[in-house]
Amino acid sequence: MMLHHQIRRALSVAALYLSTAVVLNELRRRDVVGAETAVRLMGVLLGLVVLVSANAIPKRLVPLARLSCDPIREQTLRRFSGWVLALGGLGYTLAYVLAPIAIASRLAACVLAPAVLVVTGIATRCAWRHRSARRGGA
Repeated sequence: MMLHHQIRRALSVAALYLSTAVVLNELRRRDVVGAETAVRLMGVLLGLVVLVSANAIPKRLVPLARLSCDPIREQTLRRFSGWVLALGGLGYTLAYVLAPIAIASRLAACVLAPAVLVVTGIATRCAWRHRSARRGGA
């Protein structure tokens, strides 16, 4: 059975993230890297995953039948969501690179969480309007 391309990509990213965590943990146990460095590198990696995913959002093609609104509006919302998540991911990454480690994780979450909430709100609103339109037309 051949897995769908998006599932393969998601599993590859998860495997990369987990293997990096295992390698960094082993390097930390052998005193090759410090605990702070390992935490920072994992935070940066997660932020980069968010950035790459945000970059892919507007480029993903969706069949016209699955669109939640007209195609122009849909693409505008995808671009806006991509930008919001890209800025959130950039802030997340920079928090782990620049902030003191004691506050890096909280700061990173405070930067990324609003971006995720905005995109979730946009997606929920589009899905709600699409569902309402389908019910009204039936």
